[in-house]
Amino acid sequence: MTDLTGDSIKTRRTTAVTRILRSLGSASVYLAVLLLVGCAGQIDRHGHLFTDVDLEQIQPGMSQDQVRLTLGTPDTKGTLDGDVFYYISSVRKTMPMGRPKVIDRKIVAIYFNQQQSVREVSHYGLQDGKIIDIISGETPTYGKKLTALEQLFGNIANRRSLLQQ
Repeated sequence: MTDLTGDSIKTRRTTAVTRILRSLGSASVYLAVLLLVGCAGQIDRHGHLFTDVDLEQIQPGMSQDQVRLTLGTPDTKGTLDGDVFYYISSVRKTMPMGRPKVIDRKIVAIYFNQQQSVREVSHYGLQDGKIIDIISGETPTYGKKLTALEQLFGNIANRRSLLQQ
C-alpha cells in the first residue's frame, strides 16, 4: 500500500492542473490559427490564363484561325471597326461574409483588318476600365400617394360599389 502524504497529493494536483492549462493553451492557439485562416479570403480566377509565350506569338498579319489556334476561342467578339477578338481574364477576392472584389483584370484585344489578318494587339487592365455606379432606387410613379388607412377604406368602398352592381 502506498502512503500518500499531503505533499505528494499537492504535487499530483499541480501537475494535473498544469497539464490541463497546457492543453487549453494549445487548443486556443489551434482555434486562433483556424479563425485566422478562415479570414484569409478566397481567390478566384476566371477567364483565360495568359502566358507571355502565347501572347508573344500573336503577330500582325496572322489570320483569325491562327489566333484561335494560339489563344483559343475568344471570350467575345466586336464588329464596330472591323473584327476584334477579346480575351478576358479576371481575379476576384472574396472575404468571408463579404462581396467579391475584382483585384485584377487583363483584357487582350486583337484587332483585324478588312483582310481578316491581325492589325494590332492591345492590352488593357483594371486601371483602364471605368467604374459605373448602378443606382438602385425606386422608379417614381405618378398619382396620389395613399396612406394605409386610405387604401383600406378605399378598398371597402370599392367592394360596396361592386356589390350594388
